[in-house]
Amino acid sequence: MDKIKITNHQLFSLATSIAFGGSVLIVPALVASIAKQDAWITSLLTPAFGIPIIWIYCFLGSQYPDMTLVGIIKKIFGKWIGLIVAGSVVFFYLTIAYHLPWYIDNFITTQVMPQTPAYIISSLFVIAVVIALLYGLETFARASEIIIYFTSILFFLAMILVLPNAKIENIQPVFENGIIPILKSSVFLSCFLTFPLITLMMIYPINLNNISDGKKSLFKGYLWGAFMIFITNFMSILVLGSGITAKEQYPTYLLAKEINVGIVFTRLEFIIAAVWIVTLFIIGVSFFYAGIVGLTELLKLQDYKKIVMPLGLIVLVMSEVVFPDTIYQANWVNFIWTPFSITYGLIVPTLLLFVFFIKKWISKE
Repeated sequence: MDKIKITNHQLFSLATSIAFGGSVLIVPALVASIAKQDAWITSLLTPAFGIPIIWIYCFLGSQYPDMTLVGIIKKIFGKWIGLIVAGSVVFFYLTIAYHLPWYIDNFITTQVMPQTPAYIISSLFVIAVVIALLYGLETFARASEIIIYFTSILFFLAMILVLPNAKIENIQPVFENGIIPILKSSVFLSCFLTFPLITLMMIYPINLNNISDGKKSLFKGYLWGAFMIFITNFMSILVLGSGITAKEQYPTYLLAKEINVGIVFTRLEFIIAAVWIVTLFIIGVSFFYAGIVGLTELLKLQDYKKIVMPLGLIVLVMSEVVFPDTIYQANWVNFIWTPFSITYGLIVPTLLLFVFFIKKWISKE
């Protein structure tokens, strides 16, 4: 098992990348299709709903500082039930790991290089992920520190440059359709913004020296990522309008195409593309790491690095057969991803907390 310790700031950067990276390109369309011009309100409410969930993650981790999520599940649920639940959690991690390369190659082959074979793009992404895992947790955690500065600066630069195209009437009238669409879209946004942070329970707190400060870093990373998602949704509605945002597959990429400052700063959509790709890389490494470390723990292996390359080949193959087309992918996001992420990001941690307090109460009695 990997016992390398990481810093609190590295945990912050990992949390920000996971919360922000998977959402920046595709979520504005999903949220706008439900909440319309009130999508920016959804981005304000969702982090408030997510804070108690992050607290559950932190509390469970603080009670078992020398365990990963797999160990915590086995400890609280018992040997056999814990083994089944932990195995399903590992399956969740690995499933997301082989979904992510599809998004990279779909974006590049549809928006940038349409004649490039999808397997070439997926292969480059998976090879980079495998190399990062072979170098270990400390290496890609340090890389995430550099990446979060890079992505934050480029992202806010793009948002500032597109600001002259904003139209305040695009967010009016406020609450036209009531609160229900906002709450409904908040559930979908939580599936991208909040629940994926369950991945970090394979790192927090077992790989941290200071659990108390690590808890603060986890909250700060989550809130910083949520703030960037709010800016993304807000600017998409202001510039493009809710109609165009909802219809586009990658509305944030289209948003960046609107940058036109004089004749010098124009067509800078590559900024948003770069931000998304590098943060999605961190997400891919984090999920793959969580899945491999969890599988290593379940199989009682000594070193997870021995199974990185075999599983990397499986991820590469699965990434090209998981979604036959974009319609299938859209249906999967709408009908499968939501209950899938709620199950492992909300229900499982809540049950762990509930059983933990019951066992604690029984022990006192």
